[in-house]
Amino acid sequence: MGQKTVIFIFLISVFLKTEGNFHSETIYMKHDGMDRSFELYVPQNYSAAKSYPVVFVLHGGGGTGKGLERHTMSRFNRLAEKDEFLAVYPNGFKKSWNDGTRDTFSVARKMNIDDVGFIEKILDNIGSKFNLDEKNIFACGISNGGFMVQRLAFELPEKIRGIAVVAANLSEVQSKKEYPEKPVSVLFINGTDDPMVPYNGGHVTVFRQKRGAILSVEQSLEIWKTINGCSGKTKESVFPDKNKKDGCTTFKVVWENPEIPKIKVASIKIDGGGHTWPGATRNLPKQLVGNTCRDFNGCDEIWSFFKSLTIN
Repeated sequence: MGQKTVIFIFLISVFLKTEGNFHSETIYMKHDGMDRSFELYVPQNYSAAKSYPVVFVLHGGGGTGKGLERHTMSRFNRLAEKDEFLAVYPNGFKKSWNDGTRDTFSVARKMNIDDVGFIEKILDNIGSKFNLDEKNIFACGISNGGFMVQRLAFELPEKIRGIAVVAANLSEVQSKKEYPEKPVSVLFINGTDDPMVPYNGGHVTVFRQKRGAILSVEQSLEIWKTINGCSGKTKESVFPDKNKKDGCTTFKVVWENPEIPKIKVASIKIDGGGHTWPGATRNLPKQLVGNTCRDFNGCDEIWSFFKSLTIN
């Protein structure tokens, strides 16, 4: 075996080992008599002497936790390794979430699956094995997962400190529910050219089927600003147009609660953006979901937002 071959094999083994270090573990559990599961990433230097924030990452309809982990190139896992938090990718029932009663196309909605209880049970599961920072529990999700994390914020405000919503608005059904008594900070990331979840409201539409009425992004933001007592803009910024070929430009606005600045509502508006996760790989045809913004990484922005909310 030549020297170059030996070096090549060594480099490949190092690469695979390094990449493998960012892979999650699948955890199986029972909930409501059903087999459920989630993917869990724990930093390699985990210490029981510390407490760790938790970030739930919810896939969209038809997806899986492992699929979203791959789709985002394990970026949350890398951030978890660097900043010491647990990344959790729950798996929806039959690849769907019961985000409310906006329609019955979703299996989880049709069967009224207890997904709020499922997320609570995951917290109990990992809390029995790891030292969690229970003051800093966060959840983000795309599409069906984005609607679901808003339901979590409405129903578990005592546990969820902040959420991030990608390619989803607030559904009309959810908007008429009783507002949470405790504020839950929220970040919206939406494309103006989303062909499935229209930026200006209307109906979620998948393969020409209407999947429930939704508010516009602006209306959604107004409700969340009311819930969180966020009255005035505190920051506006235009993201550098790093990729001139992605068809997208990005504008960010942040509102804060004047009495408690760590309570926030934020919006990242992607002009020209589609039903996609910024900076992720494309897992569906562009003709179906639209443009993917390459000017920033959605995981980085979401974690930066969550970090700004953390309390000791």
